[in-house]
Amino acid sequence: MKRWIGILSVALLLVIAGVVMVRADEGGWRGWHHRGWAFGGGPLGIVGHALNLSDAQRAQVKTSWEGERPVVAPLLKELADESREMDAATAKGTVDDERVREIAGRQGQTVAKLLVEKERFRAKVYNGVLNDEQRAKADAFAKKWHERLEGMANRMSGADLHP
Repeated sequence: MKRWIGILSVALLLVIAGVVMVRADEGGWRGWHHRGWAFGGGPLGIVGHALNLSDAQRAQVKTSWEGERPVVAPLLKELADESREMDAATAKGTVDDERVREIAGRQGQTVAKLLVEKERFRAKVYNGVLNDEQRAKADAFAKKWHERLEGMANRMSGADLHP
């Protein structure tokens, strides 16, 4: 159960980040708060600031991301299409269990592909862009993230509730 919650949480965050990144490139809207890739904007803003990325490192990450977009964008479109299918399959409160399982299976495969791409990109940045100090900070952020997920799972299961 905890593993599913973790996977679903990561998948949801990945989808949200992907949608934000795709939307950022659409005409008229540039990143979070209209700041593009600067601090506070876009997927690189918060992480770039927290890891103290230099302008050169930010440029490296942005270039790497541009290389990933042709792989990630179709997967996000596929996930969006599957989501619409799921909505149609459960419209007006009706649930066709077999159809829902089939769509959910395809969504799971799409999310798995997205997670693989996310980890490849993350490894590329971790190994090719970050210095040792930044890697240590990234490792600490990852540890904190896992602790938060564990805390959410405990709260949802009632494990940390006191009678």
